[in-house]
Formats: sequence, structure tokens, C-alpha cells
Amino acid sequence: MQVEEISIENKDKVKNSACGCGSGGCGSHLQAAAAPGINLELAERFQLIQEGDRVVEFGSGTGSDCISAASVVGPTGKVIGIDISEQNINKARETADTMKLSNVEFRLGNIVAAPVPAEYANVIYSTCVFNLQADKQKVADEMYRVCDHNGYVCVSDFVIINDIPDALRREASAIAGCIAGAENVDVFMSYFKKTGFSKGGIVEVNKVKLPDELLEKYLDAEMIRNYNDINSDEGIFSVVLVVEKPETCDAETCCHNADKHKN
Repeated sequence: MQVEEISIENKDKVKNSACGCGSGGCGSHLQAAAAPGINLELAERFQLIQEGDRVVEFGSGTGSDCISAASVVGPTGKVIGIDISEQNINKARETADTMKLSNVEFRLGNIVAAPVPAEYANVIYSTCVFNLQADKQKVADEMYRVCDHNGYVCVSDFVIINDIPDALRREASAIAGCIAGAENVDVFMSYFKKTGFSKGGIVEVNKVKLPDELLEKYLDAEMIRNYNDINSDEGIFSVVLVVEKPETCDAETCCHNADKHKN
């Protein structure tokens, strides 16, 4: 995989590149034309969605991505955004009402118990939300439950390959909050493998460029050089993970992580 570099000093670029399904990474579907009457410049991360799809966003914030996705699924599709913040939900609903959108809905709820029926979604998105969860495995389990067979889950967040100093992690997370929960990439992927997703993997990688003045607080000169080397495994990486739910499942995978049923 080709690794590109993003600067954490540019928050918009971090959001769109590090925390979005960009650069064609999620392109298992071809992008459909925008629904008539909705003039939005769609980001590449929405190319996973097809017209008529049922889409769910885990952690929809104020709803901008859901509204963009609604222009792709069209009148025969449906987009549901879930967020734990009542203020975010109210803002998202207000925007959707203003735009007179009938194919997008915002639901107040916790993504560890998503208010959506089982096997509902053709596509599930999560952008810089997964790392913020106290129980990541439970969130992955919920994504599996809500995802329909042959449906896709696209999760964008931060990971590490080698350990980083806790103090550096904390200060970097003040700039981009989802860095706080960044784990080893193998651990990150294991949540989705354990819960039953059998196909897919990381489709996009960007190395985060931290300001040198921040690195100098915690690292020596050699370590700083490694952090700044795009080919080095040192540092923080933004990734896009795309996994597919199997067409059929056995007794283990249909349990959405059988371990949780043993207690």
C-alpha cells in the first residue's frame, strides 16, 4: 500500500483524508449520480454507495456526511445517522428539514446499541468515532449486526504500528481527538475479524505529520527523523478499513462475536 503524508496542523485535511474514505479507497461500488434537486459536491469517500442503498452512519455529528450520502442513494434509498449528542441530532434534523430531504433520518442513540434493525444497512460508515469508544469490540459487534449480508463497513480512524509515548499521544489528541484511542493496527483490525467480517482490510494509509515543536518535547533527534520518514513504521497513521459481511454465515459468525454470549 502506498503511504501518503498529511499534516495534523491542517484540520480540514485531517478530517477529509485521515478520517474519510477518500482516494478511491472505499470504491467497491461505482458512484451513482446525485439525486435531482440536490447540488452537492460529493467527496470521493461516498463512491462506496449505490443508488437505492440503505446507509447508516455511526456517529453522524451534525449530519453533513449523511446529507451528502442521501444525494447518492436517491429517493429509493435511505440514510440513517446515529449520534449520542442531542444537540448534533437537532442540528442535523434542522438542516435536513430545510433542504426538504425525505430520504435521511437522524436518530439519537449510542452506537454500542444502535437504534437500527439487524441486517438493515448495505453500507455503514464511521469517521473518527471508533477510537473514541470505551468498548470498541461492542461497536464492531453492532456494525456486524446492523450490516446486511454482502454489505460493507467503512471505518476511518488512526492507528499505530509501534508504541508511542503516552504524553505525545495525549497532546496530539488535543488537536485531533480520535488519536487518543489509537491502537496497534493489528488490534484495530482484530475487532472486525472477531465479530465475523471475513473479507476486506485496510485500503488507504496516510502518515500523520506532527509539528516538530511537539515531537521535540518527547523524542530525541533520531526518533524525530523516524517519525518524519514516510517509510518508517514510527508515528501515527490514519487508515481506512473496508470489510464485507459474508453472504452466509455459520453458527460462529452469525452470533456477531460468539465470545459475548459466553458470560
